[in-house]
Amino acid sequence: MRSPALGDGKGIPEELVSAVMQVLLGEKNYSVNGDYSAPYLKPVVARIYPLFILLYAIPTALGLTLNVMIIVYISKYKLYRDVTHAFLVNLAVCHCVQCAFVLPITLMVMIIQNWVFGQFLCFFLPLLQCWIRH
Repeated sequence: MRSPALGDGKGIPEELVSAVMQVLLGEKNYSVNGDYSAPYLKPVVARIYPLFILLYAIPTALGLTLNVMIIVYISKYKLYRDVTHAFLVNLAVCHCVQCAFVLPITLMVMIIQNWVFGQFLCFFLPLLQCWIRH
């Protein structure tokens, strides 16, 4: 079986050529399989994605619950006047943001084949992930 030469367009499916032309012309991102503006699961995790959701839901729920409990405890006994406790409240708020926003979006990025979160999150999510880790 001989592969087609670069200059000759024979042997290339018409659907693939039209998909490439749409991308080059800046039109909607359609591929041979359909519209990629809707989320599609990665084939690797298609059968086991409920396990991923469970494994992310447990630390998300525990993280939110325990960090809110820390904030409530420090606020109830007015311990935030101490610098150390004020710092702990700051850390608890940062971890609440991580648990509420970063973990679910990171899970979606892991199990979804295409990017459906828009241009802002495309640039902001890596910054938020890096900021939270340090």
